Amino acid sequence: MKNTIMWSKLSISISVSILLLLLAACTPASAPPATPTQAAPLPTPIPTSNIPSLTPQDDAWAKVVAAAKKEGKLTSYSFNFTGDIGVNISRAFKERYGIQVDIITGRGAEFIQRLQTEKRTGQILADVSDNNGVNAGIMKQEGLTVGIAGELPALRDNNVWVADIYGIDPQDKHIITFNFNNYSPYVNTNIIKPGEEPKVWKDLLDPKWKGKMMAVNPTTSAGLLNLFLPLLREKVIDEEFLKALYKQDLRFSSATPEEAGMLARGERPLSLSGISVVYSQFITQGAPIRAAELSDGTAMAPVVVVAFKEAPHPNAARVFINWLMSPEGQTIWGKGASVASVRKDVTNFLAPAAQFIPKRPMILTKEDNLEATKLFQQQWLNKLWGR
Repeated sequence: MKNTIMWSKLSISISVSILLLLLAACTPASAPPATPTQAAPLPTPIPTSNIPSLTPQDDAWAKVVAAAKKEGKLTSYSFNFTGDIGVNISRAFKERYGIQVDIITGRGAEFIQRLQTEKRTGQILADVSDNNGVNAGIMKQEGLTVGIAGELPALRDNNVWVADIYGIDPQDKHIITFNFNNYSPYVNTNIIKPGEEPKVWKDLLDPKWKGKMMAVNPTTSAGLLNLFLPLLREKVIDEEFLKALYKQDLRFSSATPEEAGMLARGERPLSLSGISVVYSQFITQGAPIRAAELSDGTAMAPVVVVAFKEAPHPNAARVFINWLMSPEGQTIWGKGASVASVRKDVTNFLAPAAQFIPKRPMILTKEDNLEATKLFQQQWLNKLWGR
C-alpha cells in the first residue's frame, strides 16, 4: 500500500509538470506527505576556465552578454526543466549573469500550437525551448527558429562532445543537442526477476507478455518514434513486428512520467518506451525499476534546445544556451536530472540502475528525425500499426 501511494504521488508530481505546466516536487512515502518548500541545494559552482578563452573577435560576444544583461530576462518553453531542476537552473543562471529565466513547462505539441498562434499574431513570447528532435524539427519547419551555434564560445571546442551535437541539423545548426536519452524497455524488479526479462525485441511477441506491457501514446508523444525508427532503419524490427506488437494488448499512457509511475506501482510489469532522463529520476527516488537492454539494439535520441526567431530577448537566449552547453550548465542540469552529460569533461550523474553500455546503440539521425516529424504529424498509427 505504501509503495502504491509513493509511486502514485511521484507519477503525478512529474506528469503534472509536463501536462499542466508546473511540477510539484516529489515526496517520500510517509504520512502525512510533505511538499518541499525549497529547491535542493545547488552543486558547488565549478570552474569555467575550460571553456575556450575569448579572443579579439569575441568583442562581439562581450556585446551580446552586455545586451543580455540589459534585457534582464528570458522565457523558456520547456519539456525538461521541471520542478527543482528548473528552479536550480534558473537560480544558477541568474547568479551567474543576473538574468531571470521564466520557465513554462508542457508538452512539445502544445508549444508548437502556441508558437503557431504567436507567429500569426506577430508576437513571439518565448526566447528558447528545450525539447525532443521531432518537435524542434517542426518548429524549424515552421520558420520559428534561428541558427546561433556559430556565435557561442562554449561550442568552439569540438573535442569535448560525446557525440555530434548537430547530428539532426548538421547544415543550419538551429537545433543543438544538450543531452542524449537512452530508449529501452524497463521492468518492475518486484515482479520480473533477473533473467526473466525479454532478451531481444522478438521476445516481446511471446504470448506470456500479452496484456503486460505499456507504452506512451504515440498520438501525443514522439517517444515511440524515437525508439522504433532507428530499429527499423537497421532492420532489427520491421513493420510486421510492430503490427504484431500492437496485438499484444498494449496499455497506453498519456506521457512518459505517468508511464514510469504506473511501472513503479506494478500496474504492468514492463514498459516499452522507457526514457533514461525520466526513468532515472524515479530510480533515484527508490522506484523498483531498471532498464532491460535488449541485445539486438537500443536507441539513443537527442534532447535539444533551440532559439526562436524574433524572440523578445534574443541576446539573453544566446547567453543562456551558451551557459547550458558549458561545464557549469551541464553540471547543474546533469545532477538535477540524474543524467549523463553531453560533455566528456562533466560527471555522469545517471542513476546506476538506469545506465548501461549499449551493446548496439543506434542514434537517431537527421533522416530518422525528418521521418519521425512526418509520421507524427500524420498520426503515425495509420501507417505503422495498420489503423
